[in-house]
Amino acid sequence: MPHEVLSSSTSPGPSLTGVGAPVRRRGRLRPVQIGLCVSALAGITFFGVLSRVRDAPASPPVLGEMPAFSMTDQDGRPVTRESLRGQTLIVDFFYASCPVSCPRLSAQMAAFQERLAKRSEASGQALPIHLISITLDPENDTPDVLRSYAARYSSGRGAWSFLSGRSEELNRVVVKGFKIRFDRADPSAGLGAIMHGEWFVLVDGLGRIRGYYQIGDEERMNELVRDAERLASKELT
Repeated sequence: MPHEVLSSSTSPGPSLTGVGAPVRRRGRLRPVQIGLCVSALAGITFFGVLSRVRDAPASPPVLGEMPAFSMTDQDGRPVTRESLRGQTLIVDFFYASCPVSCPRLSAQMAAFQERLAKRSEASGQALPIHLISITLDPENDTPDVLRSYAARYSSGRGAWSFLSGRSEELNRVVVKGFKIRFDRADPSAGLGAIMHGEWFVLVDGLGRIRGYYQIGDEERMNELVRDAERLASKELT
């Protein structure tokens, strides 16, 4: 369709014929003008897309592989790395008789559980996110003990498993696999029987470790949930 080009300036007041009146001329845009318009639109589109890419949060990097394991949850059910495939995991390490750090970790996990449950209710779609707490004291943390511990913290709104394995496997699974250090301390020193870091480990649906988040930093805790939600959303596509 030919474009209408307005020449001269338009004066206020009624349209008159003569000096100062606008003169309308019909004509076609030249190829050069069309090219400039197309280039301008393309540039706007490109920079708009580039801006959205820059603003989009980056996925957390792959840091390693979750180790193979076979454990039992608080209800006596077997849980393995393979049975957790397809779920995004938030993992921590604790033991039921821990006096200081473990209650903090478990309280934070309970906060994650509640936040994820509210998110699912609001969206009408539950993301495949599974909370995993692995005991570092399997000799004492039997399924009965873990069930009692879970009742203290878990609301039951979303998957949260408390796992116990074999003592001889802990070094391979926890230290060599998840890269989380722990040491058995002398109880007579007035400390907990097991010293360990206060970390949460993020694992994607393919069993790849995607991040370590230390408790105590509120922004890092928020980032952990956002990263978990982003990874879990990809499992649904």
